[in-house]
Amino acid sequence: MNKKIVILANSRKLSGKCVAGKDEDGEWIRLTKNGHNPIPVIEARNYYMLKIIEAEGLINTSSTEFNYHTENSIYTNVKLLGNLDLSKIDNLTDNPIDIFGTGKYVIEEDAQNLNQSLIFVKVTNFSMYYKHSGQYGDKLRGQFTYKKKNYSDMAVTDTFCEERFALRGSNYQESYRQVYITVSLGEIFNGAAYKLISGVVIP
Repeated sequence: MNKKIVILANSRKLSGKCVAGKDEDGEWIRLTKNGHNPIPVIEARNYYMLKIIEAEGLINTSSTEFNYHTENSIYTNVKLLGNLDLSKIDNLTDNPIDIFGTGKYVIEEDAQNLNQSLIFVKVTNFSMYYKHSGQYGDKLRGQFTYKKKNYSDMAVTDTFCEERFALRGSNYQESYRQVYITVSLGEIFNGAAYKLISGVVIP
């Protein structure tokens, strides 16, 4: 099966990148190798936010380990088609009552009962900043408001945000009145699936 996809996430993983987006029916698709392995870094660099691609030979391969990773799909080839008209971005947004609940993670039991791991929303009062994380050094974090709920200390793993911040000092911070973000649930770590800001679109 071939589908056109708008890229809404390009995120760091331990080996490779998590690349995901929505098809023409508004369904989420996460591109994977062999059903669960991330996209190689050299390939993922072509998949900018809001880039339109055509993925060929798509087959859904939902994770058997993490029930909420229902969007995983393998593919045979990808063609770059162009870029989404920014005026159409609101057509892609989701409208959940919250972002996988409140806080920065979902406990394992609750996560395994979810049927999705990706949400694309418009948020306000968005900030990105470095936070010192002990032996792991400075880590990029984000905070924002969605439907009058405040979310803070959420890991920012968006590839292009990380690259931009890497060129700045540890005290550097960016703040915006309104942005679009993709929040994804990572794999289970210490009994929880942490929420990751895996894609950022600044209008």
